[in-house]
Amino acid sequence: MLLTIAGKDATILVRDRAALLVMLAMPLALIFILGSALGSIGEGDSLDVDVAIVNQDAGETGGHFVEGLTSSAEIDELFNIDVRDDAETVRTDVERGDLTAALIIPPDLTAKIAAGTPVGLEVLQDPGSKIAAGIWAGVVRAGVSNASAQIIAGETLGEYFAPAGGAPPAAMPGEAQPSAPEMVFGAVTVREVEADVEKRISMISYYAAGMTAMFLLFGSMFGAFSFVKERREQTFARMMSTPATTIAIVGGKAIAVLMIGVGQFLVLLVGTRMLFGVDWGADLVGVLSLGLAEALAGAGLAMTLAALGKTERTIGGIAPAAIMLFAATGGSMVPTEQLPKFLLPVQVISPVYWAVDGFLDLMRGGTASDVLMNVAWLLVIAATLFAFGVWRLRHE
Repeated sequence: MLLTIAGKDATILVRDRAALLVMLAMPLALIFILGSALGSIGEGDSLDVDVAIVNQDAGETGGHFVEGLTSSAEIDELFNIDVRDDAETVRTDVERGDLTAALIIPPDLTAKIAAGTPVGLEVLQDPGSKIAAGIWAGVVRAGVSNASAQIIAGETLGEYFAPAGGAPPAAMPGEAQPSAPEMVFGAVTVREVEADVEKRISMISYYAAGMTAMFLLFGSMFGAFSFVKERREQTFARMMSTPATTIAIVGGKAIAVLMIGVGQFLVLLVGTRMLFGVDWGADLVGVLSLGLAEALAGAGLAMTLAALGKTERTIGGIAPAAIMLFAATGGSMVPTEQLPKFLLPVQVISPVYWAVDGFLDLMRGGTASDVLMNVAWLLVIAATLFAFGVWRLRHE
């Protein structure tokens, strides 16, 4: 009896084109739009930032500085460097936001360095692009530090050879020719370590996880609608007059929502991989476990909505508000790290939060064991919502 009811409800829901549009077409469309619009954030290694350099130095030092910045392959991957002549135009472009940052080399750079006089370079930054402009400022500072080290080394050797008129001092009879002091580099060593960083997630992959987790809960709304329809058409009362128990009726409807949720997740999983190239991670068991756990949470939410709402209008008001709250605090729209701390209690009870967090961990290379806590929390939420819904429905 339980499976018969589940099959009947699932068949009715699958034939509802409006429901399929919301559960399948809408999330795919949002994933494409949001992922495409924000795809440059956190995706790839190139910042593609427009910057400019103005070299006003009359000597050779400024030219060497420009050559060092423009000839670096690593810097070229991050910035589009334009070497210009007009400093005022560059300042105006940065103020208008046409340039993210700029470097202006003063006219007397070489002369002041030769005289031992402090000199500074002018770095302009667009306040609207603090991160990219800050990276450019860091690159310039690194270049200045490198140049300063070379200047200090040159001055040190110059002072050593100065007493001999720029040449090594002559040796005494019977003595070996003195040489410059040995540069003992072994005293200070530099150890290069490649950081073991997490796999970078593209924005389209991020929104694939976020929108999938959010729209899996919309199936619960349509599942709750079936309860209301059964009440309105008096078929629910007829079912209660049959030998079917309350648990069988409620459980059958919950299984129908679960079946629809699992099917919806599989379609979105395959669809996002084929259409947008989303990499859900190598551990398919972990991905499917999370999807099944959230589908169970959606079935539990359907029972709660059916218990709280007696009409389609009531459920149509409660369900979207609850789902959007879960999605907003759970990371479907923006990363949870950017949300205020006082929303943490809502995140803990949000099935979207645990699903998105788990999906992102798997996308970064995690395994099923890394998302066991997420699956456990989703099962706890599912059991709580289902128990509350059944408790309320038993009194009808």
